[in-house]
Formats: sequence, structure tokens, C-alpha cells
Amino acid sequence: MNSNKYFVVSDLHLGNNYFNYQAFIAWLDQLPLNATLVLNGDIIDDPTQQLNGNHDSVLKRIIAESSRRSVIWIHGNHDADFHMEDVGEIQFLREWNIGQRLLIVHGHKLDNVMPNHPMFKWVFRRFHDLCVMVGLRDMHVAQYAKRWPRLYKVLNNRVAQNGIKFAKSKGFSAIACGHTHFALDDNKSDVRYLNTGSWTELPLYYLSVDSDNIVLHEWVYE
Repeated sequence: MNSNKYFVVSDLHLGNNYFNYQAFIAWLDQLPLNATLVLNGDIIDDPTQQLNGNHDSVLKRIIAESSRRSVIWIHGNHDADFHMEDVGEIQFLREWNIGQRLLIVHGHKLDNVMPNHPMFKWVFRRFHDLCVMVGLRDMHVAQYAKRWPRLYKVLNNRVAQNGIKFAKSKGFSAIACGHTHFALDDNKSDVRYLNTGSWTELPLYYLSVDSDNIVLHEWVYE
């Protein structure tokens, strides 16, 4: 099933309480017929946990989408070990590309910050959980981490820099990542770096690609 229009999202984190499932279903409902859907990693939050209720319905909807449009599922760090009995016609890949125009990878393998500091990551998650328990505003741990913008910027910059180098080495003029939960469209270098953010906090973003343009959009669900 070929298409000249593509839509890219990342970091849905099905199974996580912060996933905006209603907004995502509404977004799927308005996709053009036969446009290719690219799921760029961390679609599932925890592959060891069974999905229930609305989140399971979203997964079934994604499987159903693969019977009427091409669906590409690129593995991220959360869903690399996720397996389904019924995969429909979903294509599972490590990376994907649209010609030489755009390379699409989740970005966790471009991250040499978090994997090198596992103890800090563990302590920070426990701190986040404690803050929620004592009544502070409930939010996804990545959104909470953004309260320290200088530290968060280190992660964003490192993934972007490594992504630009990786795309350039393979001859691409642009690269789209997820992983950092921070939407971005950076044209400052000779390789354009795009990040589609996440669906665990507002605002929500997606990427559209056609024969003329690559555009990062904000999705407003009302």
C-alpha cells in the first residue's frame, strides 16, 4: 500500500496513565485515506504489563489501521521487547526513511546521557513518585524533569547533535526522533533535526510529510 503522505508520532506510552488516548483517537480519525502512519518508538510504556480498557482499545485500533493503510512501528527503548500475538499488517523496524529526505529513528541509541547515569535516573524517578504522593501536581516524570531546564537541555542537545551526525553520515537531509519528550524543529545545521515530543503531556505534536513539505504540527483536541 503506497502513499505519498506520511504522518509521524512518537512516545504514546500506552499503559501509562498520562497517555492522552482520546486526543490520539481523534487524531487517527482525521488522517487522510491511505496515508502512511509512522509510530516512532515508545508506543508501549511497559511491555511486561497487560493493557486494559481504553489503552487496549487504542492498540487494537492501531492494528486495525494496518489493514487500510501502511503502519510502520519503529522500536524505542520502552517497546523494543514488546510482542503481540496479532500484529495485523504492522511493519516493525529499527529505523525507517522517506527517500533521502528524512531518516526516522526513535533516538534512544543517540542518547549517551541517561544510559550513563542510571543511578541518577533511578533516584529522580523515586523523587518524582514521592512528590506525587505528598500531593504535588501529578504529571509524567519527563514533564516533571523539565522543571530543571538546564539539565533537560543537556539531554535534548546531545540527542539532537548525535542525530544530526548520524543522519549526515548516511546522506540524509533531515532526521526525526522522539525519546526526549521535547518537540523541536531545528534548521540551524545542514541537517534538519525534528522531534515529535510525546503524547503524555500537552501540547501534542505530530509530523506530516508530503512531496513538498516536512512540517511539525501541534494537535489541538477539543
